[in-house]
Amino acid sequence: MISMLSGEIVHIQDGFMTIMVSGVGFNVRVYSGLEHACSCGQEISLFTWLGVSQDSISLYGFADMKHREIFLLLIGVSGIGPRSAMNILSSIEPNRFLDEVVGENAAYLCTLPGIGKKSAQRIILELKEKISKQYHTEGFGTTSDMHSDALSALVSLGYSDAQARKALGRIKAKTVEDMIRKALKELM
Repeated sequence: MISMLSGEIVHIQDGFMTIMVSGVGFNVRVYSGLEHACSCGQEISLFTWLGVSQDSISLYGFADMKHREIFLLLIGVSGIGPRSAMNILSSIEPNRFLDEVVGENAAYLCTLPGIGKKSAQRIILELKEKISKQYHTEGFGTTSDMHSDALSALVSLGYSDAQARKALGRIKAKTVEDMIRKALKELM
């Protein structure tokens, strides 16, 4: 398994980079955000994942470990392949993506390329618990903590779980109090 490459970028085109490592050029598929942030002649280190299928072997490159981990989560969802996962990576901020999945924000997921209502529900269904368990303790879930506290407060005020989740899914806030205040405005 090739898990990381460090070398000089010698070519960039159409979602691929060729990285020269000790005289060997590796063709690596990258997401557009990474592709546009780099230039030929630049030294780079990429975390990678080697995908093997019936008709190809492909190397996928990521700017950091978190992007690779989200990619691996996404390709574990039925109906999402490596190309779709790379398109999604181009459109997300990793911590927000994790928080939105845990917060069951299907509306946010539907804004991602190639993700419709059914795919968004599938991502939430298949990844919510895994993300909560795997990443919550590593500090990825600060917004999730606030979301959970605000959800509990709204439910204790008499709103149904579904109403509270729907209201919270539409807002962003820096504190639990602000989140509750904005959600109450949304619910009224």
